[in-house]
Amino acid sequence: MTIPVPSSVKNARTSAARPPTAFPADMVGRDAEIAALSALLTDPSTPGVLLTGVPGAGKTRLAAEAAHAYRATTGAPTVHLETSAEPCADGALDVLAGLTAGRDAGGARPLLLVDDLDRSDHHRLLRACAAASVVVLGTARQPPAAHGLVAFPVDPLPVPLDCSALDLAALARVPSVQVYLACLRTINPAFSLELHNQQVIARTCVEVGGNPGALCRTARVAALESPEVAWASLGDRTVPYPVHAEDGTASSPPGGDPRDAPSRAADGTPSWLLAHSQVFSGGFGPEALRHITAVAPEEFSSALETLLRGHLLTASTLPSGRLDGTARFRLRLPADGPARRLPPPEDTAARLAHARYYAALARAAADRIVSGHQSSGLIAFWSEERNLRTALETLLRHGRTAEALDLVDGIRVYWRATGGWSTWGEGRPRPDPSWTSAGHRDRIRVDLLLGEAGILAGQPEAATDLLDRITADAARAAGLSARVTRLRALCLLAADPCRGAALLLEAADLHRSDGDRHEARYVSLEAALAVFRLGDTAAAAATALEVLAAAQQGRDTLAAGAALLHLAVFAAAEGRAQATAHYCERALSALRALGPPAVLGAIAATLGSPALPDVVERAVGTARGLGAFHTWRGAFPEEAGTPDFAMARLEEPVRELLGEAAFSRALVEGSRVSLPDLLASLVPAPAPPAATPVGSLSPDTRTRIGPLTPRQTEVSRLVTAGLSNRQIAHRLAISEWTVVNHIRDTMKKLGCSSRVEIASWMHHSGLRPSPEPPLSLRAALPPTAPALSGPTLVPSWAGSSK
Repeated sequence: MTIPVPSSVKNARTSAARPPTAFPADMVGRDAEIAALSALLTDPSTPGVLLTGVPGAGKTRLAAEAAHAYRATTGAPTVHLETSAEPCADGALDVLAGLTAGRDAGGARPLLLVDDLDRSDHHRLLRACAAASVVVLGTARQPPAAHGLVAFPVDPLPVPLDCSALDLAALARVPSVQVYLACLRTINPAFSLELHNQQVIARTCVEVGGNPGALCRTARVAALESPEVAWASLGDRTVPYPVHAEDGTASSPPGGDPRDAPSRAADGTPSWLLAHSQVFSGGFGPEALRHITAVAPEEFSSALETLLRGHLLTASTLPSGRLDGTARFRLRLPADGPARRLPPPEDTAARLAHARYYAALARAAADRIVSGHQSSGLIAFWSEERNLRTALETLLRHGRTAEALDLVDGIRVYWRATGGWSTWGEGRPRPDPSWTSAGHRDRIRVDLLLGEAGILAGQPEAATDLLDRITADAARAAGLSARVTRLRALCLLAADPCRGAALLLEAADLHRSDGDRHEARYVSLEAALAVFRLGDTAAAAATALEVLAAAQQGRDTLAAGAALLHLAVFAAAEGRAQATAHYCERALSALRALGPPAVLGAIAATLGSPALPDVVERAVGTARGLGAFHTWRGAFPEEAGTPDFAMARLEEPVRELLGEAAFSRALVEGSRVSLPDLLASLVPAPAPPAATPVGSLSPDTRTRIGPLTPRQTEVSRLVTAGLSNRQIAHRLAISEWTVVNHIRDTMKKLGCSSRVEIASWMHHSGLRPSPEPPLSLRAALPPTAPALSGPTLVPSWAGSSK
């Protein structure tokens, strides 16, 4: 039904058959809200509904869609009244008269749709609506109590909790991602969600808080340039204009004179806080803002409340780091908020204050991890990752080398705990050796960082050159002997594994004597894995058990979980499947309370340990661990509302090393097997012993070899040749899981407990291994990856006994 609008009311119009859409799929994720609004509007006891929320939340579009649904369901007329700053009086009442004229008794109430009810005084209009039995559907930023309407908050769209290359389809189903992609395709129809952009798209949706309006604005940048540029534009507020370290001065901000920036004296404390908020990246806690602005607590609280009421800052219950732990409260600048920049001298001071606050936070969080308060320490680190990276960049830009290295020393504890240390975590600093160091110790610390980066990148020769510049006396004087010894050991493992393993044990003792027991436990586990690769499983297990006992006594859950996973590897080497599963279950049960980053860190510390000299082997193992973890990701209900991107942070560097095809293959392989089977893949295939003539075998030996099938014999030949399960699978054109089954059956038939014994039996039988060299990883990959399946991370007891 069309309602005539009086000519005196120029800001009123009848609703269209369908509300205009700003972009495709603008109502994605809003079905439940539309249903709830329909129930409220059709309830005779409801005078009206007021949609509230921050700018860009989609209140107007949701109201228009709800009005359309109301009209389609009830057949009642609806009118859209666009308000202005001036009160609507007589003209609006004429609209009401038109709505109620000719209304059937007992029919559905007409609906009046009013935008921005908090901009002017509408008390008279609302009273008239109540008297005329007209239901009101309004929008406002905040719910004024005087309206007498039912407040209906419009929340942002759900955002991704994590993203993985293993399941792009699941990422594409997240409402905020759907809206973002729909916006992109209105400008660039060929755009698609791919492996190379999945992380930046997910992070963009989180960065704008799922706000539909901000998603649209950001998508325009992404469609015209790239998602990476759009994400970078969200962080541009952290460095609005370059600062030169040479003289401590800054250039003028583009597009304006820095003297026009707000000052505290001119605009008051709220503007002072808002201007300083520009230096943060990825949100921040109130304590951080109060520290860098040096505002008194009472004045700070009042000013912060003013900014929140005006939607110049938004707040959420996401965690933020504090010097004494964490808080479930996080502030963020809206993506479309005003940019209020400080003049260069004040901006430089604010950025240095920001950097020093987060350096202190990193030290405090690292101390909490080492001292046993690991949950709060980990949360403080991962919730402030972007601010910590910004702080590091600020210190380097201003030539504060010693402070930057102190910050890195704090972050190293987090890298170690979450796998970044063994898989080239995002944001790893690469200091420039040309820095002018404040002292000899700083130069050594820079060389150690560059050397460790070289080792993890598979370039031990480059690391050796750096370590050769550090004398034993200099390392001892700087208090860095333990770190130097460990890196020398890792460089030696490929060429001289015996010497490398001995140096790792020595490095662990040095860390212990320095009082760094947390680091000593991890280095001891690296030594245990190196000893295990030499064939001494008993000594390796004894070391891991010592680490486990010390970690449990010191409340070091991170090291205890890593020790349990190492024990699972050693049990797998002895063919004890039930013990392997038991150790895995204990490790994951302990680490689950610390969240996904801790679980992934323990898996990466084992499958991607630098004690494995082959960098490709480490990367493939880590990718497989990520695939296995993905199938278990839903086991963290307590983190359901907190995006952490733990998997994506580890996926990216591994993908860069292996390439897309190899990375995808390893990820899929990991998703199809359990964690105990992945750990069993670390069991080495040592050099075969000297062959024994067939005639010298005992009758019992010949009887036990006889039952092997031709395929089992073929697999055993390749095991004896030193090929991995993956290489055997490619050579025989079978799946890796089939190889594992053949090896297990062979062990049962021969009474063996490890691959070493299989190799020994094959040599004693006179069957020589294949002379063909193993193929490279890339040559072994098929052009496409197989379809995914969904195994469990830890098998059931029935499955583990096979």
